Amino acid sequence: MSSSFSSARDLADAVVHSAQRVGATTPAIRGADWRLATVTAAPGDGTVTADGVTCRCLDSYPLPTVGDLIVITQSSAGNWLAAGRTSNSNFGIGQSRIALKTADTSRTNTATPTDDPHLVFTVAANATYAMDGWIKYSALVDLDITIDWTVPASALGEWTGHGMGLGTTGQSTSGYSIRTETNDVAQPRNFSGTTSAAGEYSVLLAGTLRVQGTGGTYALQWSQGNTGGTATTVYTDSWLRLTRIS
Repeated sequence: MSSSFSSARDLADAVVHSAQRVGATTPAIRGADWRLATVTAAPGDGTVTADGVTCRCLDSYPLPTVGDLIVITQSSAGNWLAAGRTSNSNFGIGQSRIALKTADTSRTNTATPTDDPHLVFTVAANATYAMDGWIKYSALVDLDITIDWTVPASALGEWTGHGMGLGTTGQSTSGYSIRTETNDVAQPRNFSGTTSAAGEYSVLLAGTLRVQGTGGTYALQWSQGNTGGTATTVYTDSWLRLTRIS
């Protein structure tokens, strides 16, 4: 009799252990600690609803947006957290990218702006970006520098460049005239050179880019303001930054 009970007990233990092993290795049985979900509501109170689950957002997930594909995770007490967006080919709301100029570029005998080889981004359709930057350059007086932009089709927005006004002829210890106009997103502006082509100056940049239904390339273009044989140069360490704001 005891042998029968022992055999039954051993069989029961074997079944339990087998079930535990299967449960530990089969997601459909054990569930998952995290999963992917799509945000369907972002009420602005630090939570999101994703695939029917209300989750508290981490500080690392700023500005949640309907349509985001996010990682959500559940504690043993049943509380849900939204860990953040999954990566894609572009960058998310609240994130920034910086393009740094890693080599000098000089241009002569051209007044047709073309893309700088370093200060280039790919931007997403239906996204809005804040732009800022700093350009270090040298140019001879009357040849100057023209700053322009490559933008996706139908893009809207404004930019401004605080740099040396046209008509400046030489270096000054008392300052310079400064351009402060606001310009259309793809409108060029000229900034002055001086009588010394070796003089080095800068333009502070700021603006907003509103991409419409077509994404693509956003790049700083530049050239001489007037064609001449003395180079206009944009220098290493110039930079451009985009921060996505919607």
